Amino acid sequence: MPMLTIAKDGVLLGQPDRATLDFIRNAKGFTQQALAGKVAKHYRQTVEERKASGAPEPQTFADVAEIVSPLFEYKAEKFLSRQTQELMWSRLFEAVTPHEKELLAWLDEPVPNPRGSLRLNPNLVPPAYYEIDYHIQPGGQHRQPLIPFVLEIGQVVYHGERNARSELKVGAALAIPEGRYERILDLGCGVGHSTYPIKERFPDADVYGIDISAPLLKYAHKQAEAQGIALHLSQQAAEQTDFPDNYFDVVTSTILFHEVPDDAAMAIIREGYRIVKPGGLFQIADTPPYREHELYRAFTSDWQTEHNGEPYWRQAALRDLAAMCREAGFARVEEPSRERKKNGGSPTPWITWGWKE
Repeated sequence: MPMLTIAKDGVLLGQPDRATLDFIRNAKGFTQQALAGKVAKHYRQTVEERKASGAPEPQTFADVAEIVSPLFEYKAEKFLSRQTQELMWSRLFEAVTPHEKELLAWLDEPVPNPRGSLRLNPNLVPPAYYEIDYHIQPGGQHRQPLIPFVLEIGQVVYHGERNARSELKVGAALAIPEGRYERILDLGCGVGHSTYPIKERFPDADVYGIDISAPLLKYAHKQAEAQGIALHLSQQAAEQTDFPDNYFDVVTSTILFHEVPDDAAMAIIREGYRIVKPGGLFQIADTPPYREHELYRAFTSDWQTEHNGEPYWRQAALRDLAAMCREAGFARVEEPSRERKKNGGSPTPWITWGWKE
């Protein structure tokens, strides 16, 4: 790969860029821990005081906002969350843009003797809902050809010290029940961070991935081939694929459903029902719905909807995915209780399973 080298902690940049990204990462950590921690402490103390006095406890987001919105720490945390996000993307694009010509040439360079495959569709018209700047990334997921390189670094900065192949994506692969599968499909595979663990866990299966973004797919293909991983990638919308009926043993998605509106979510589930085999599994792995959170946690999560390039976050958090899977025809539907890590309480993915008769 030319000049910029992908490593476990992102792209190795020059010292000024690395210093800036370290500042952003530390600022995010301070915002999420020191400031947000003080706000949470104030909220819980206030609730306890109200309980002790017999006053009503908060019941709605508006009740929570009444308690925390006047706080300086709350205003500072929200301001810094947005500003560091914008600064991160602008600095990342500044870092990779000088290398644009060679990076894009490398991305388009054919892979000799590929193990897997890549099918692009230049005539694909992205759905209207997709034409946004997800996570306030300029160019969204597909309009800026350099986005895979920006994302590879950005995910590491965004999630602090965690590897970009985060626990949520590995956890989704681990959630697929044990079995001997011929074909598995990963919907909305992006740069492949959710797809590689599936192939690693089920090496004898043919593993497919689809995404709307051509730049992300090209990057996923190059990286998979470099690691000796055979993936069959194609540019398609999850609502309407070109796969035959009853083709896959497992159809799964990781952190996809909170990026689409309700009508698209239902269409994806129906399409999943069409292409999964009788006896096969449709799996959704995403962030937990609001009903699984305490009120304060749901309130803080809801901020994403209007301020962090996540316009469908609230819709997704209020959905009943199990009911939607039953409506699509899945005979048996389960949502296993999620567990929390002992250190820090980070949630595993919220899983919805549907089996086709």
